[in-house]
Amino acid sequence: MSVTPLALVPCTVPARARRVGAVPMPRVRPLAEVLPPARATVPVDPDDGARTRRAQDELDRLAAALRPVALRLLTAVADVLAGRRPPGDLGPLLGPEALATLVRATRKAAGPRRGAESARPGPRAGLRGLRVCALGPRAVEVVAVVHGPERVRALAARLERTGDGPADPGHWRAVALWPG
Repeated sequence: MSVTPLALVPCTVPARARRVGAVPMPRVRPLAEVLPPARATVPVDPDDGARTRRAQDELDRLAAALRPVALRLLTAVADVLAGRRPPGDLGPLLGPEALATLVRATRKAAGPRRGAESARPGPRAGLRGLRVCALGPRAVEVVAVVHGPERVRALAARLERTGDGPADPGHWRAVALWPG
C-alpha cells in the first residue's frame, strides 16, 4: 500500500476559510432595514395643558360652590333615614328614583318599632368627610359619612342641574341616591 503525501489530497474546505487569521468583513446594513418604521408624529398643541387646567379649575370652583348645597341635602337625607323627618319633605330636592330609594332605605332602617321611645327625636346625625366632585358643568357627585347615635353610614348622591340659574338648592336636584 502506498501513502500519498498530504499535499496531494484534495481539500473540501473553501479557500478563504483555509487562511489562518483571515476574518471576513461583516456586511453593514442601512439603518432603514434594521430599525422599525418611524411613527407619524401627532402635533401637540402647546396651549392644550393650559386649557385642561382652566377647565379643571372651573370644575373645582363649581364643586366648592355646591358644597353648602350638598351639606344641606345630605343632612336632610340623614334626618329622613334616622326617622326625624318624613321622606316627602325632600320631594322637590330629589328625583323620582332617588326618592324611591330613600323610601326603601327608610323602611329597612326603621325595622320593627319599639313603642314611643323610637319615635322620640334624638340628636341630629353629623356629617363628616363631605366630598364634592364636579363631573361637568351640569353634574356633581357627593359622598359623606354620617355619624348617628346608633351607627355610622355612608351616603352618596348624584346632583344634576335642572335649570340654567345659579348654583342654589332650587336649581340642583339629586337624581340618584346611595344610602349605605
